[in-house]
Amino acid sequence: MSLTASWRRFKWGLAIFLTGLAGLLLTSQWHEVAYYCSMAILLAGFALAMVGYAGIFWHRISGLNPRGKSSRRDN
Repeated sequence: MSLTASWRRFKWGLAIFLTGLAGLLLTSQWHEVAYYCSMAILLAGFALAMVGYAGIFWHRISGLNPRGKSSRRDN
């Protein structure tokens, strides 16, 4: 997975999470079904954001691997 795709997935997940949070705060006190729908949206956004963040984290960690870098320059 590329870094840009991971960032895109993270941002979409964060937006979905915030939508679920807003639904949870604004509509959940009126109806129980709204509470569970908002909670499902919130958890789906969290999962999507964490998958994106894992890709970003993996990209950052793999850049620290000294065996992957070559000290010899090929011109």
